[in-house]
Amino acid sequence: MGRMRSLQWSAVVLAAGLALTPLQPAVADDEIGGVSCLSGSLHLRYNPGLTFTEKTIRVRGTGDLSSCQSARHPRITRGVVRVRATVTGRCPGPIDPASAKVTIAWNDGTRSTVTESAFTREGKSLHVEGDVAAGVFKGGVVRADGRAAGNFIAAAAACLTGGFTRSSITVDRFSVGE
Repeated sequence: MGRMRSLQWSAVVLAAGLALTPLQPAVADDEIGGVSCLSGSLHLRYNPGLTFTEKTIRVRGTGDLSSCQSARHPRITRGVVRVRATVTGRCPGPIDPASAKVTIAWNDGTRSTVTESAFTREGKSLHVEGDVAAGVFKGGVVRADGRAAGNFIAAAAACLTGGFTRSSITVDRFSVGE
C-alpha cells in the first residue's frame, strides 16, 4: 500500500471537520471471510487538545459497528471498537499519525487488530484503508468511511480556546475484504 499510516479516523476527521462519503462494499475472498457493517459510531478524546500549534497528541477512543454481515462468520453482527494512537498535528491540520492500534471485539468473541492504514482526502471526503494485522480477517483490507458529527465552527472555536479535546464520528460503512 506504499507508505502506510496508522489508522486514525478521529484525528483526521476532527481536525478537518470532514464529512465522509459512502464506500462501495469490498469483495471478500474465501480465506479472509470478509465482513460489512452499515453503521456505527466513534467517540475520540485528544490529550492535550488540538490547537493551532503543532504538537504530539494522544488519541483514545471507543465506538461500535452495527448491522454487520459476514458469510464466513455468520454470528458476527456487531463489534466494539477501541482506538489508541499518537499523532502529530494542529488545527485545522495536517495530522500525521505516528502510531495507532485499532482493536475490534466482535460479538461472537473474536477480535481483529488493525495497525496500519492510509487515508485520502478530497474536499470534505475521506476514505480510509488499512490492513488487519491479527485476529479474525487477518490479511484483509479494512475500508471505512463516515462523517463528523457536530459543528465545524464550534470545533474551530475550541482550537482557539484551550484545545479541541473530543470528537464524534458517524460510521456510514466499514468493511473487510481483499
